[in-house]
Amino acid sequence: MNKEKVPQTAVPNGRTELGQVTSATALDEVFQYWEEDGAVIIKGLLTPDQVEQLNQEMDPILQKVAIGGHASDVRLQNFHGMNTKRAGDLTNNSAIFRDHLLDNDFIHAISGRCFAYRGKLAQDAYWLSSASTIHVGPGQKAQTLHRDLGAYPIFLMVGKDGPEAQINFLVATTDFTEANGATRIIPGSHKWEFNQHGDRDMTIAAEMKAGDCLLISGKVVHGTGENKTDQERGCLAVTFCANFLAPEEAHPFIVSMDTAKKLPVRSQRCLGFRSQWPRSSPGLWTKDYSELALHLGIDKLNIRSVDEKAFSLPKTYSCDGLSAKENSGVHDEAAELKIKSPEFEDIP
Repeated sequence: MNKEKVPQTAVPNGRTELGQVTSATALDEVFQYWEEDGAVIIKGLLTPDQVEQLNQEMDPILQKVAIGGHASDVRLQNFHGMNTKRAGDLTNNSAIFRDHLLDNDFIHAISGRCFAYRGKLAQDAYWLSSASTIHVGPGQKAQTLHRDLGAYPIFLMVGKDGPEAQINFLVATTDFTEANGATRIIPGSHKWEFNQHGDRDMTIAAEMKAGDCLLISGKVVHGTGENKTDQERGCLAVTFCANFLAPEEAHPFIVSMDTAKKLPVRSQRCLGFRSQWPRSSPGLWTKDYSELALHLGIDKLNIRSVDEKAFSLPKTYSCDGLSAKENSGVHDEAAELKIKSPEFEDIP
């Protein structure tokens, strides 16, 4: 029996361009744009020199990547783009990604607030879902409009008022223009019921320079635009998801242990080389109920091992009346040897 189509009555919020911030912008201002549009552009997240080095690092990888989707499902192939190059494994292949994106204070400050729990910043409540290049070739047609949280179907059932499942930092490695397929957004669509999908006429192009970043909510309707030029449009898609969800990429099976051991604690946690400690949870991704890093030989002490940078925010990023210290989540070394989350709370 065919399901009746849901009437499409939702309308965009009327915004014709997205708000722009920098990594020096106060989080409250960043989230004013986020709450209004479901997206915001971060200017100059990477410097021109960093973009150049990143492209040099990834060019040899992209030369080996076949054009088009690799999935067996034709619909998924079309969704990924039959004239688009996608390459993951950025942690192994790019020092710029490791040092300036995966370990970026501003990215983690934003993520901590996006995945906040009961109004408290959650610096250890998310991990890296995926990080990949998206190089849209000349002639690539526009992508189907979608919401990223569709990767986690239960969140579609929870609805627009539910928590964030996933957020996406789209870092431009070339300029994004209307002509070359800049990502298209329906501003305000994160506030729609999820049975409302909108159409392409409602979208606006997120135009930006190489090194800028488009941050989008997993709830917002968006899609890659059509590339009408003779040049590739490049970016990195860096997505974070709640750490009680499975990430898109299986990082612990992809990233070498030698690489992982050299990373900061925060990066190790985001890649799954450390246990996850969501609030109200006794711990996930553990070995014998204890910190995974002990089993992997990354840590030696039988405590939840962190460093000051891993779970604390610079003072400029504190917000909502909560200080960086109050939100640090740093574990006391006098903690009991059998680990459970120091932020464990009984579920009401």
